[in-house]
Amino acid sequence: MIGILLITHGELGKSLIECAIHVLGEKPVFLESLSIKNDCVHEHMLEQMSERINLLDQGDGVLILTDIFGATPCNIITKIIKPGKVSAIAGVNLSMLIRSISYRHEHFDALIAKAIEGAQDGIIHIQSNQSC
Repeated sequence: MIGILLITHGELGKSLIECAIHVLGEKPVFLESLSIKNDCVHEHMLEQMSERINLLDQGDGVLILTDIFGATPCNIITKIIKPGKVSAIAGVNLSMLIRSISYRHEHFDALIAKAIEGAQDGIIHIQSNQSC
């Protein structure tokens, strides 16, 4: 099973995990978040990320989900990506997280494709009188 680590600004990752628990009815195993503060020291954050990755990796690797491509969390993450072992996707939303949890028994490439598809499929312009 691939571990999942949310690395986001503020408490976004923690909030997304709480929402996922609400939807799924229980907290999925090997799912954690790490908050990046504005005044963080990058070296310290790298250490914390590495520690979390080591705890979450059950042998199949860890998928990191982050919020904004090009922002501080993403820039720090690029230093710890190891193809096939630690991968990352930017643009996390609840649909991406639920899809990632649901497909993390798959191969890394399949999981990444499903996560991105889940995020994109979850973005819908809601029209009046449209049922959700």
